[in-house]
Amino acid sequence: MNLPSTGISRSVLRLFMALVVVLWSLSWGLEPAMAAAGDALQSRIAACDAGDRTACRDAGMILSDGENTSYDAFLSLRFLQLACTANEIAACGRLALIFYAGEGNVERDLASAANFGARACTGQDRDGCEVAEAVFANGASPQFDATKALRYRRINCDFGNRQSCIALARIYYTLNEHLQAEQIALTACKPGDPDSREVCTFGKQLQDRRRDIEAQQQAQRQAALDARAQKEALFDSLMAQRDYGKALYYALYYSRSVPQAEAAALAASHAGALQSIPDDHFYVLEFWFRSGPVAGIAASEIAKRKRSNDCGIFNCTNTPGASSRRWEAQNGRSGSGRSSAPYRPDYAPAGPDVRQQVRDKYRQSHCGGAVNANSPTCRS
Repeated sequence: MNLPSTGISRSVLRLFMALVVVLWSLSWGLEPAMAAAGDALQSRIAACDAGDRTACRDAGMILSDGENTSYDAFLSLRFLQLACTANEIAACGRLALIFYAGEGNVERDLASAANFGARACTGQDRDGCEVAEAVFANGASPQFDATKALRYRRINCDFGNRQSCIALARIYYTLNEHLQAEQIALTACKPGDPDSREVCTFGKQLQDRRRDIEAQQQAQRQAALDARAQKEALFDSLMAQRDYGKALYYALYYSRSVPQAEAAALAASHAGALQSIPDDHFYVLEFWFRSGPVAGIAASEIAKRKRSNDCGIFNCTNTPGASSRRWEAQNGRSGSGRSSAPYRPDYAPAGPDVRQQVRDKYRQSHCGGAVNANSPTCRS
């Protein structure tokens, strides 16, 4: 049957014939290419069998390439393991990937993946480092190791792996290493890169938080300096007025300042004004200063002012035997209707250290707060 004599029919015929020619040409050229690839693999296998471990690596890489027509993950293990043993690092990294993913007919083996990954990572193979991080950072895996996970995350972050940087920064953040977390996140941040958005946001949050805390701390330090300046100004004004008694009182009970107490006591001594200072102040000075000129001044004044029935800074009226002594002073030793023997309580201290125990209890109560923690009483 003759073809129709139309222009369209002749065009379709020419197009069809051209397509047939192209397909025939492609099929004719594909077979030689496939044959050449097979020949290259066989030559590398032969060289490997002859002892060339680089050829073993090449053969293993070809066989483990999923897009290669010769793909055979199980067979690739033979060549890759020979190459890895000979320190062909890329082969170790490929083994780590195969065992981690369980490619082809090779079962997943995290222990082997971790072993080959760690070995490859020592040679700066990125595949090996990433597999090592994935295995050791998996909390559900028997191979979980926080120390190793942290190390391989740091390596991968330095390689430029953003997810490793984010994970590393968050770990340091949970460890309260906030500055290190901030530095890692901001170093990994590439402004304008969409893949960096998460790490940039996290780093900026940490940076803003740190700056707010630093501003608050600076304000607190300034407030403390202002308060100290006010205390020093008031003390200086009392000293300028030569009111040493008030100056010492202020130093002992308000500013709690050892240097101020020392300055007031020495100034009073040099000015011959120690008599203007109450007895109680010298007992406190004796406790604050265990040696030195102030300790000598306190001891001297206490000795001068001490009486036979002196009770120091305590009230003597309620001590055991005080009422008997008052009775005797008023009525003589044999007052009518009363025995001359003083009253004795029917209990005794538990031991010679009871006074020290009581003193320690009061001292512990006094030193428990932040205000008094650094006072001389609490430090001695």
